[in-house]
Amino acid sequence: MQNAFLAKTTRLVIAEHRTLFRIGLRKILDDTAGMEVVHQVDTYEGLARHAAEEPDVVVIGALADVPRPPVAARRFLDCRTSDRTAVLVVDDRAVLPAAPRVGVLRPAAGPDEFLSAIRMLAAGYAFSARAEPADPVEPPEQITPRETDVLRLLVSGQTNSEMARELSLTESTVKFHVQNLLRKLRLPNRASAVAYAYETGLISVGELPTQARRP
Repeated sequence: MQNAFLAKTTRLVIAEHRTLFRIGLRKILDDTAGMEVVHQVDTYEGLARHAAEEPDVVVIGALADVPRPPVAARRFLDCRTSDRTAVLVVDDRAVLPAAPRVGVLRPAAGPDEFLSAIRMLAAGYAFSARAEPADPVEPPEQITPRETDVLRLLVSGQTNSEMARELSLTESTVKFHVQNLLRKLRLPNRASAVAYAYETGLISVGELPTQARRP
């Protein structure tokens, strides 16, 4: 019986603006039976144009207009027309929803691991092979200790009123700290602050209250 992974050609889109990295990925796939690269793009705009074609797997690295792979991946997951298109993010720190056909691969992975990830995703499975997280970074110098406290509670999913009770502050003071935090980090909203906290290592899942952790 033919292996299910090899039963059909896997159609892929490579989304990566670093030329040498993109050429390397393309070479691995071109040399592998059952893999067909249907498009190569270097911007998120280019990737979005091909979403309706429903490729089997999209490989997302750094893009010229969205340099952080997890951000590009979340945008694509929100706009993809069908969940039959799998997403493989090449990044050390990506934190993505646990779901079928969503995978994370460390940039230092070898060709065999890369191909195994693609085959698993194409077959409908999830895949995660990230590097061990780096040491957590210190908060940016301009963020105050109180703003760091607010960020940690914000990541845990607390509302302004809940944070106010936790920190013995007024709700308006908490709102002021949240607004200052977003301004200093140049982030548009609270969700972006959560992503920033994870991706920089400032907050780890182990630091969160049990009810706030992902299953």
